[in-house]
Amino acid sequence: MMPVERRRTPRFSTSIPVGLRFPNGPAREGWGRILNLSPEGLMLESRFPMKVAGVVYVTFSLKDGAHFENLRARIIRVSYEEGYHVAGIAFDDVVDQETLRDVVASLAYEGGLSFD
Repeated sequence: MMPVERRRTPRFSTSIPVGLRFPNGPAREGWGRILNLSPEGLMLESRFPMKVAGVVYVTFSLKDGAHFENLRARIIRVSYEEGYHVAGIAFDDVVDQETLRDVVASLAYEGGLSFD
């Protein structure tokens, strides 16, 4: 049986540096790399430990110059693979998802991101 796709929007594979800020926990700031991106969230890898249901603020810039700073998000899943913490992150409703949707669509059209 095929797995059921639960996402409302497509994700796009990429490799973008991302700054991380944690409001709680021993590490307050960190960095990582975005593995895929959608208007609703992202997947990232980092050497910094993260916990499911935790809050993280992410900062990143896209190839077209769009910059997103301190987007509030929640960690919805975490795994540990080859020395990296891999986390699925969902943006909170306060994030301007319309702007993110436009930027992701533009990058996909220009070939800056590949469909995942």
